[in-house]
Amino acid sequence: MVTVYVAARFKGEENRAEIEDLCAVVRAAGLQDFCFIRDVENYQKTFDDPTELWERAFQEISACDAFLIDISDSPSGGRVVELGIAYALKKPIVVLVKEGVSYKGFYDGVAKKVVTYQNLQDVTQELGETLS
Repeated sequence: MVTVYVAARFKGEENRAEIEDLCAVVRAAGLQDFCFIRDVENYQKTFDDPTELWERAFQEISACDAFLIDISDSPSGGRVVELGIAYALKKPIVVLVKEGVSYKGFYDGVAKKVVTYQNLQDVTQELGETLS
């Protein structure tokens, strides 16, 4: 089964459900989901040493077959670093963006596919077809 690294920004309890929804879409597409903030950090900060954090993230991205990032909130920082790692490792990358949100064109250059959606559940079939 294809395992997809789901890049997600954790802002506390306010977006935990959004992260779970994104992971659920991956599973609904017939793929295995992996989310660092959920599966390694258990929704809390666990790494005090940033070098340790990035070494572990590198290991986890390496172990996955593909990479998924939703850029609807204009990510910066950690998710962009994770995206760079996935690109350097030549992982297939799917970029999600909500309809009406403008984004930087560099995502088109690294993505196997950019999927625009109205409702997150709309991407299930396309995600499965792209990464299966």
